[in-house]
Amino acid sequence: MASQAYEQILEVQALDLSLTRLRHRRDHHPTRAAIDQIDAQLAVNDAAQSEIGERRHELQRRQKRLDDEVATIAARRNDVDGKLYGGEVTASKDLLALQEEAALLLTRQTEMEDDDLEVMEQIEQVDGEVAELAGERAAVESQRRDLERELADAVAEIDTEIAALEAQRVAAAEPANPDLLERYQGLRDQYDGVPVARLVDGRCDGCHIQLSAVAVDRLSKMADEAVVTCEECGRLLVR
Repeated sequence: MASQAYEQILEVQALDLSLTRLRHRRDHHPTRAAIDQIDAQLAVNDAAQSEIGERRHELQRRQKRLDDEVATIAARRNDVDGKLYGGEVTASKDLLALQEEAALLLTRQTEMEDDDLEVMEQIEQVDGEVAELAGERAAVESQRRDLERELADAVAEIDTEIAALEAQRVAAAEPANPDLLERYQGLRDQYDGVPVARLVDGRCDGCHIQLSAVAVDRLSKMADEAVVTCEECGRLLVR
């Protein structure tokens, strides 16, 4: 028959194990993993937006160079046209040269404007990708907010259970033998939270090893209040 002191320690241990399970359930709630997956999706989205942003920036730089070149060519054409039709150039050779230059400038300007139009189309395409990614991100962020609310509700519920069990644990530990309680608490980490085990039919239900008949006989003759340990695993034994 187990002594009252050991029964009290067993009750404390049972409450501690329940608290450990609840804290583990709170800290490893499945919703946390779902949020981590959402965060991974957001990271991928961020990387994609960053890459597209760099592409858009490069296209804008290219468009700026083209616009500047078109403006320069247009200014030169205006200057050539002014000389062609302003009457200040009269020599046939010079007029012919100006006409050839004007034609070359027009061709070059047309090419630049075509390139500029192509870049504008590419920018529009990139803007479409940006909008699509932004929409995807908004949807994923909405899912994350829903999961955060779900997790907060779950954690609050578990914390309520933990608070109730902690109060029970305090009450259970209050009348316990201080020395036995201190020894139990000192061994908890060593035995994964189960440093106290029952001796059932000569078997320690902590390590599940059958004790020798000699050891069982010796233990049976010890006082109820004696500190008894399993000769195999070292756990405190409750007989």
